[in-house]
Amino acid sequence: MAGYSYELAFGKAEPDYDYTGAVTFTAEDLAALKPGQVWADGRAMSLGEFEKLAEDSF
Repeated sequence: MAGYSYELAFGKAEPDYDYTGAVTFTAEDLAALKPGQVWADGRAMSLGEFEKLAEDSF
């Protein structure tokens, strides 16, 4: 819905691997994505940029 923001949060805890994350977005953010783009870190980016962002987060 226009004018609303959404948050998707996730997490996993295992003895040898922990991760959590959250992403906040609006319907307008998602509608503006071009083919091949993803929404992460408050902005649109390519899949390659997202993978680098994820790798750098460790």
